[in-house]
Parts: sequence; structure tokens; C-alpha cells
Amino acid sequence: MRILILGSVALPIPPPAQGGTEVIAYQQAKGLSEKGHDIILLGAKGTAANFQGTKVRVIEVGDGDLVSGSSLEQKFDPQKTETSRKLRLETVYLARVSQVMIDEKDNYDIVLCNIRGEAVFLPVAKMLQKPFVNVMHLNLFPELADLFKEYEMHVITISNTQRKEFDGLNYLATVGNGVDVDKYEFNSVPSDYLLMVGSIGRHKNQGAAIRVAKKLGIKLILAGKISDKSYYEDIKKDIDGESIRWLGETKFEEKLKLYQGAKAFLFPILWNEPFGLVMIEAMSCGTPVIAFRNGSTSEVVLDSVTGFVVDDEHGMIEAVGKIDQISREACRKYVEENFTIQKMIDNYEIALKNI
Repeated sequence: MRILILGSVALPIPPPAQGGTEVIAYQQAKGLSEKGHDIILLGAKGTAANFQGTKVRVIEVGDGDLVSGSSLEQKFDPQKTETSRKLRLETVYLARVSQVMIDEKDNYDIVLCNIRGEAVFLPVAKMLQKPFVNVMHLNLFPELADLFKEYEMHVITISNTQRKEFDGLNYLATVGNGVDVDKYEFNSVPSDYLLMVGSIGRHKNQGAAIRVAKKLGIKLILAGKISDKSYYEDIKKDIDGESIRWLGETKFEEKLKLYQGAKAFLFPILWNEPFGLVMIEAMSCGTPVIAFRNGSTSEVVLDSVTGFVVDDEHGMIEAVGKIDQISREACRKYVEENFTIQKMIDNYEIALKNI
């Protein structure tokens, strides 16, 4: 197959630190290319250098400076620029993506889209008569679903929960995310701290993790960029640098050590999580996950085997108290059997061949 992968204009592929969508786009391009498919990958500035020595052809679009809290974020002076400047900048990058779709029309047969703002590409794909497959890294909403129906667009969900309340779409497959188990190495002997990795924001709910840790008297480490500054202001009074620590956005090597050493990984999310790549990263290292019952968590965490799926902070406190009942070896085995990169790439290939 000849596939144009729309990866990201928000960050380079793979990202220098956080960026789940960009990690998956990297694995898509690398994995499908290694299986013999002709791949053109569209990614932000800094992507091409990461594919040297491969058969993937990279086209760079955008400066990779859109993600709030990222070390690469382009900041604007609010006294000199309108509040919509970042949105306007992103639309510039999306327009350039559309032009690439047109310019390269003779060099690909299928579009595999990971980019947020996918709606703007649908008229172009229809004009070019190219099958367009959208990977739902974010959740559906009614207006977007209606547009997908209008264009009869192929949809790949990353968890089955994303399909609830949105019947009638052209679902091609559900392809769960995968993790490189060779990189996320297993550790059988953890230290005595709890961990939460993710962007600081109300929907991620770091405040609940803080309250749980304080109630139990167990050290908590938070890692992640600040995407919601007002929320960070709300919780920073409890971050004392000792019992509650915040490390900011971490590089891979530091993040790996955090996963490997954690007693448990907390995931008290309030929104309908589409997948939650951090959960399988933690479990690959042997660390059990305790998650709120929202979105995909019941699909990703095997309750009472690789962690616990709970309803509230009280349930999370109880789950931490019995975390030693969870086998770290079982967490690792579960990921090896269900969430590897190879399994993910195989499933993408099967889905695309069915078009």
C-alpha cells in the first residue's frame, strides 16, 4: 500500500518529551514501512532527522510549536497579539497540510490521519477521491460525527468506548495503542511512592491524586507539562517538593525510571479518556494502575489483575491499600499479550487492507 500518514503539525514526530499522538504516528510510519508499505509521513519541524536511515519519506509542515506547556511552545505577548493567534497559526499549518495532500496526490492511495482538525481535510480528500481514514486520538462530538457521516469517512477508534452514542459511522476498526516493551523495561522491585504522569489540567485531576497520597501518607510524584495554568495555581499549594513533587515535562530516560520505581500509577481522570497511553507504559514496567471508571480505563486496565478501576477517591485509597495483591509480572504479561507495537501495527495493516 502507498499511505500518506498525517502525523502532527503540533510537535515533531516522535516528540522530544510528552505527546501520545506523535508517539503513535511515529510507530505507524516506522512499523508500516518495515512491513513493506510505501510511507509518506507529514510531521512538524524536527521530524525528518528522526527517520534518517529508513524508507519513510518525511515532509515537514509547521514549527512544532503549538502545544501549551511544551518546551517548544511559541508564546505570544497578550498585549500585542489577539487571543486567537495560536488558533490562527494552527489553521495556517493545516492549510499547508491540505496543499501537501494535493501536491502529492499521485504518490499515495490512502490517507491515515492523526492530526487534530481532521475536518478541514475532508473536502480535499473527497475532491482527490482518496480514501481518508481518521484515527480518533480525541473524542467524537455531535457536530464532528455529523460531518463524518456526510463524507462517509472511515474511522478507526482507539477504544470501543469512543463509539458510545455515535452509531451509524463508518467504523473501520478499533486499534488500541501499543507500547515498545523493549524500551519500557520491567522492574519487579518498586520503591515506596505513587506516580501520576500527564499534562496538568482539570480533566486529568491531579488534585485527586494529591488528596489520596496525603490521606495515605505516601509520597506522590507528578510529571507533566502545565496545560491549564489556573488549575496548576489551584493545586501548587500542596506541592511541597518532598511528599508531593512535581517534575514538569520529563525526558524518556527519567520517565522510564519513574514508571519502574512506582508502587502504583494513579489515573483519576474526570473526562472520557480515549485510551491513556501512560497506563500501558506503566504496566509494561510492571507498575499496576489505579484508574477512575471513565472512558477507556475499563478496557485498558484488567480490574483486580493489572490494577483497579474505581469510582472515586475513596475507592482509590482502598485500592492503594491492597496494591500488593497485584502481580507486577501479570501487568507486564498483559501488555506483552495485548498492547505491543507489533500487535498495533498488524491491526492497522489489517484495517487499511479492508478498504
